[in-house]
Amino acid sequence: MSGNADLALVRRVYTLFAEGDLDELHELLHPDVEQYVPGTHPWSGVFHGAAAVLANLRATVEATDGTLTVELQEVFSDLHGRVIAVDRSKGHRHGHDIDTRVAILFTVADGQIVRFAEFYSDPADVEGFWS
Repeated sequence: MSGNADLALVRRVYTLFAEGDLDELHELLHPDVEQYVPGTHPWSGVFHGAAAVLANLRATVEATDGTLTVELQEVFSDLHGRVIAVDRSKGHRHGHDIDTRVAILFTVADGQIVRFAEFYSDPADVEGFWS
């Protein structure tokens, strides 16, 4: 897959997540996909397999009563299957609001996401929001 196709794939992932279409999003994930979420909160850790990753994504939306929004701001490709996406994530949970920037490093192979890892502009804020 070319760098442009990888960028388009990651953009599509964000669009589907924003639309809440996790069924179609499932098709873009490799069956053995791995998700890394830093921290010690209930939705942090390493999640293996498309079902586990989708369950974790679904749980974060539910934990915010559907207020979690993720606005893609920029995407970058190294032309070798790695894409960095920068987004602005907002949500409300248990009387607390979050509005933060997140970078996600995606690894793409054969037109599917095989791994992604999150990085936060304010890790303490993110940890406090989800804890």
